[in-house]
Amino acid sequence: MRMSIYGEALELYRKKVGKFFAGYGDERLPILETTGIDRDFWRAAGSAGVLGSVIPKEYGGPGADPVAAVVLSEETGRWIGGATIGATLSGDLGTGFLLNHGTEEQKRSWFPGILKGEVIQAMALTESHAGSDAAAISASAQRDDDHYVLNGCKSLVMNGMLADLFYMVVKTNPAKKGRGMSMIIVPGSAEGLSRRRVVTMGFKGGDTAEVTMTDVRVPAANLLGREGEALAMFQHAMALDRMQIAARSLGTATAAFETTLAYCRERRMFGQRLIDFQNTQFTLAQIETELAVSRHFLDALVMKFREGTFNDDDGAMVKIWLPEMEGRVLDACIQLWGGSGFVDDNPISRMYTGARPQRVYAGATELMKSLIGRKYLL
Repeated sequence: MRMSIYGEALELYRKKVGKFFAGYGDERLPILETTGIDRDFWRAAGSAGVLGSVIPKEYGGPGADPVAAVVLSEETGRWIGGATIGATLSGDLGTGFLLNHGTEEQKRSWFPGILKGEVIQAMALTESHAGSDAAAISASAQRDDDHYVLNGCKSLVMNGMLADLFYMVVKTNPAKKGRGMSMIIVPGSAEGLSRRRVVTMGFKGGDTAEVTMTDVRVPAANLLGREGEALAMFQHAMALDRMQIAARSLGTATAAFETTLAYCRERRMFGQRLIDFQNTQFTLAQIETELAVSRHFLDALVMKFREGTFNDDDGAMVKIWLPEMEGRVLDACIQLWGGSGFVDDNPISRMYTGARPQRVYAGATELMKSLIGRKYLL
């Protein structure tokens, strides 16, 4: 049996997340697939102790290791409904911005609601013309006495329709380009903020939106950190984000392997079980090998993250390997399921579709290769 490198506390948290999905999640899944994520889902997650894992005990939270985000994401991927809700729960990563850069007043104001699932968080960085090239954003915030006035449009905002708290990345000094980007807290109730639901490939129960700001006024005290620090604030968060995306890929690929193995043992054709064919055995052996390699790779990087030696190349490599592996595994599984895997009522179909965005989130595979490859030019 594989020893956990996460530690007892996070393994208990893993069980808590799994119990939430197996109980409330499975019961509500048909509704989530039809109507999408709702506030009841978030409140239930809060009651189950799934949210706000890094919030310190002095604020009423569990004070967990930040790697809890990786555990949460892997368990989301393993759950049959993971492909329905998508990366919704990973919005909890935003809590780290408050924890590491927020003022005491900001923490006291938002932490209680986050823990209860009453405050839904959303990161608003991407724009239609600025995805991987974050410094190209045009959303702005101009200082007006003791307020900021924000204008611009953010696209592909996860949790965007329900969010109560937006971490809005804007330019406070456009002349400085990337160094002129700041992060400002914008309440979902702010006047001048509008939302439009965006239908995506897969994630039937997900919550993705386009968010537009028209002369949105918020107090200057809503600034997180200092002006011009947004990109620097992302550096630590990005490492964790890429690992949690990779963990979700691992969870989904593992679940796909397990359900496909069970199917191959039951499916009969030409008088034999599908598992009796050598091609099936070879395919499954290849998948299991890829899963084992991926598990050890991710575990090693989790340890580096904790030791403080995790670097940019590590983040890029794990973001390349795990999502690409997930794509290969889901493709091979669908092939074994045959026509029945093409039917969307079959979870393997939704898992296959849900795996595709993983190679794009938080930097596409090609961008990751470019980040690694730059050092070759020196």
